[in-house]
Amino acid sequence: MKLLFKKIAGVITIIIVLFQFSVNAQDTLDLKRIERAVDKYLTYFSNDNPGAVILVIKNEEIIFNKAYGLSNVEKNEIMTVDKTFNLAELSKSFISLTVLKLVEKNKLSLDDNLIDIFPDFPEYGRNIKIRNLLNHTSGLVSYNDENIHSNDQVYEFLKNQDEPVFEPGTKWKYSNSDYALLVKIIEKSSKKSYKDFLHKYIFKKLSMNNTFLADEISDQNIAESHFKEDKKYITKKDISKIYGEQGIYTNSIDYAKWTKALFSEKLLKSESLSKIFSVEKLSDNKDVPYYGYGWAVMKKNGVRYNWHGGSQRGYSNLVLLLPDTHMTVLILTNRNDGYDFLKMSIYIAKLFDKDLKL
Repeated sequence: MKLLFKKIAGVITIIIVLFQFSVNAQDTLDLKRIERAVDKYLTYFSNDNPGAVILVIKNEEIIFNKAYGLSNVEKNEIMTVDKTFNLAELSKSFISLTVLKLVEKNKLSLDDNLIDIFPDFPEYGRNIKIRNLLNHTSGLVSYNDENIHSNDQVYEFLKNQDEPVFEPGTKWKYSNSDYALLVKIIEKSSKKSYKDFLHKYIFKKLSMNNTFLADEISDQNIAESHFKEDKKYITKKDISKIYGEQGIYTNSIDYAKWTKALFSEKLLKSESLSKIFSVEKLSDNKDVPYYGYGWAVMKKNGVRYNWHGGSQRGYSNLVLLLPDTHMTVLILTNRNDGYDFLKMSIYIAKLFDKDLKL
């Protein structure tokens, strides 16, 4: 009888091993098929073109991270996943989280107005609250970076305005002044430079060792920025030190650490995180159109999806967060020409989740 049980147990073990092997083989086959599909979509970013890095995270694990094309077309340097990119407008999510961190520390209130923080600000700032800056309902005049080169100069520019473009809180309109001014608010409230605050409370805490700001650029492993001129891509450095809507450099590996924190309480309490991804009301009680604090906040077919894109200084990027399935798709590119990256990110997400209804 014991011999019979041993034989049965042996057969069961073999079946389990064979089953596990077949499942793993199927998983490998699926990933290869998915990779081929992504490769085909990324043809425009491959070969001798300025390249891209595609990152996919599911349940806090990196399941896809691949580089395409060139990091520098003039030197024929191959793109790799450890290359750093200017995040452009994806930098805004770091600003919004930092502001909410200061709110948690009782250094700020979302209902503080500009004169509460800057007593020398013009009277029109009395009606502009921090929350208006975060969700682009402030009415602040946008600055022109052709003649403004620092956050201090943005502040002086705004002080010289007589009134906002519209009454704060009455409508949504993008202004690049909003997040540039938030940098000044962070510095005033924390008594730290923006750079020092990010390094201490975010980069160091998340071990984002390959993340830095534009004024820290030296010999880091950077994917060079490219601009299309006369149907040809040229490598050209275009570095701005106006922070807020751009200026944070990172790679896909570090960004994975950042996005994981957005699904946890490592940096912020869940209540604060929910504010970032919530849509508030305008003065007429209508929703702010699809915008939270530094994120587009949308829903389709019952599926929530948060995203942000941006194109600046020879870089074009987009990140898509799917909170219901804990999936993230990140697209980083080192070129200035546009592309429908939201469509691309959703396509890639569907490759990894066939039940996604976007």
